Amino acid sequence: MLALDYARSVRHTLSSNRLRAALTLLGTVIGAASIVLLAGLLRSGEEMLVYSSQRASESDLIQVGREQPLPNLMPHTRRELGRSDEEMIEQSSLLDGATASSESSKEMLAEPIVGPGDPAPQNREMRLRLVSASTETPSLYRLEIAQGRALVTDDLVERRRVCVVGWDVWRRLFGEETKLGGQRLRIGGHQWTIVGVLKTKSIFGGGGDGTWMWNRKALTPETTFDAMFRPEHRVDVVYVRLKASRELSARTKVVEALVGQMLRRTHNVENFSVKGKNSSDGQEQLILSIIKGLLLSTALLSLFVGGINIMNIMLVTVTERTREIGVRRAIGATPRAITIQFLLEATFIAGVGGLVGVGSGVGLTWLSAHFIGKSMGVFAFHIETWSVLLGLGLSLSTGIVFGLFPAIRASRLDPVEALRFE
Repeated sequence: MLALDYARSVRHTLSSNRLRAALTLLGTVIGAASIVLLAGLLRSGEEMLVYSSQRASESDLIQVGREQPLPNLMPHTRRELGRSDEEMIEQSSLLDGATASSESSKEMLAEPIVGPGDPAPQNREMRLRLVSASTETPSLYRLEIAQGRALVTDDLVERRRVCVVGWDVWRRLFGEETKLGGQRLRIGGHQWTIVGVLKTKSIFGGGGDGTWMWNRKALTPETTFDAMFRPEHRVDVVYVRLKASRELSARTKVVEALVGQMLRRTHNVENFSVKGKNSSDGQEQLILSIIKGLLLSTALLSLFVGGINIMNIMLVTVTERTREIGVRRAIGATPRAITIQFLLEATFIAGVGGLVGVGSGVGLTWLSAHFIGKSMGVFAFHIETWSVLLGLGLSLSTGIVFGLFPAIRASRLDPVEALRFE
């Protein structure tokens, strides 16, 4: 049988009862569309969670934080984490080019400083967290500038009293519409010139109003912060960023151990904790994996239902075309040719459903990302290539698997009995 004849046969099956064919396609369309839609939304949602995170959570980071030593080690001589630990880590040849940055912070009261001709402030004062920062801090926490500029190297070298404030600090003390131009704050009894304002960085879904959020923080040069508040150069946390590598996960564990050993030698006791992304976010990744599995299982269930519909319509088609099958067998068609004909019909129906489903999934993903982004902030539009291929592949597989039984049944019809069928 020629390919053109197979195509005509498929067209006959679809056009003989369009409503039935459309309903048959529905399960496959829903299944394929669900895979593309859910994969895209999960990727966008995961990206939004990372973007809205208030902490540094990249996969190549190791965090060293302050911690109380064990009770039996309390009397021992020890020192706190400091800027010198950052230098020691960066200079170590064992860590293969790892970079480090340290951070301190202090919660304080801030109030705007108003000149004679300046407009009255929105609020008289508010509590914020002043953070010691370097030029790498914005990239570390995925911070963006809404007005002005970020801290530069000259700010650190010259120990300037400048700061970059969070969006809520700017909005509450000066107002959203205020233009940046020499605005000043009094924080901790000292005057600070505002050189930049951060874009809002709210947590996913909104909520939260503490000074732990970046909207309620202010960045200042770490050299200035140490000179004014931490002359002993003590820090709260040290971030170690690993050099890019294919085996990043394995290297993270090795570097964690090395950093721990280095600090134990210099601190005498273990008054710190060393955590990589794998140790701190393992539970979050597990939850996301479970959600992905459950949602994709729902899509696979839709494809299974679509496969049953395809089997049903093909069985009905075999019954309706029994006489046609008898004629074809009488003029020389082999059982194999009959099997291929009906199997191709089932696969084509499933393939059409898969194509329509993938196209619908792309459209629904775009619409969902558009409306979610409007209501909840940044929500990027993503289409996962693997989900498109998986949707099409599973649709075709569904047609083959569920079309096999009707095809075999058609090929086994007795030609004489088929010709007598009315």
